[in-house]
Amino acid sequence: MFELYKKRQLGDYIVDSFTFFKNFGKHFFKIFFAINVGMLLIMGTLMYLFLETNFKSLAGNTLEKTTPDDLFNYFESYPLLAGFAVLFLVIVIFLSLFNSSYPILYLKLIAEKNTNDFTTQDILSAFRKSLWKIIKFGLGVVFIIFPILFIVIIALFFLCFVLVGIPLLIVAIPTLFTWVNLSFYSYLTEDKSFFESLNHAHLLLKEDFWSAIGASLIVMIMVQMIQASITMFFYFVGIFAFLFFAIANPDFEKMPFEPSPVFLILITVAFVLIMALSNIFSNVLVINQGIIYYSLGADDRISATEIESIGSNNE
Repeated sequence: MFELYKKRQLGDYIVDSFTFFKNFGKHFFKIFFAINVGMLLIMGTLMYLFLETNFKSLAGNTLEKTTPDDLFNYFESYPLLAGFAVLFLVIVIFLSLFNSSYPILYLKLIAEKNTNDFTTQDILSAFRKSLWKIIKFGLGVVFIIFPILFIVIIALFFLCFVLVGIPLLIVAIPTLFTWVNLSFYSYLTEDKSFFESLNHAHLLLKEDFWSAIGASLIVMIMVQMIQASITMFFYFVGIFAFLFFAIANPDFEKMPFEPSPVFLILITVAFVLIMALSNIFSNVLVINQGIIYYSLGADDRISATEIESIGSNNE
């Protein structure tokens, strides 16, 4: 049985992240896709309609002599675009909130039940109960944490010109990433306020600093390399498809620009796939952070369990 509360070293953080997906991956991604697929299909449909409308405008060469009045008339002529944009934004926000918290809620249920015998409804129920906390944490990160992190990262970038900033930057990026994620785990799994969670994450990170950030850095590099490779694949497929179409049509330069449904579908499919892959890789990173979180909190858990067992034996 997979143990969440277990003391781990650098290699264990990485190996156990993959062990988690080996044991629970099928169930984890079943719930993930059950919730994400519908939203991604709606996003893909909205993207297709948006591209079709705009490419038709380009085909009419309406952008060559564009004036402010033309832009106003454009949006007035296509009132549905505003509706599409609003709906698209709502879905993006929902998916962002869900996908950022899903691994945390999943591991929380495993810790409570000591098994993955729960359903999509259990996850959605946990998400609804935690939604306000997720929103509050997101607002806190955007308006309090991100400005501070931005200043720190910019200062380190300037220090790179005198070389000392390079090693500091390499250490700072996984440190800040891990600190924010451990804070989010603490905020959603324990009865702590926003600032208490930030402090608790700081204390946890100090317990095994170098192993924790080392594991985070290695997993981040692995995920980024895989994600970049897949993204570049779609990029080159698009370039070769465009070149093939241009070579196959000698009068390509003289042809009027007309959006092909196949072309728009390919762009839409590529967009949806890249979004889905981005969410999957993001989940992998957050699961790795969860392994670190439960490992660093193992001592407190074990101590509490021992105290409870002693009390039970005395009774």
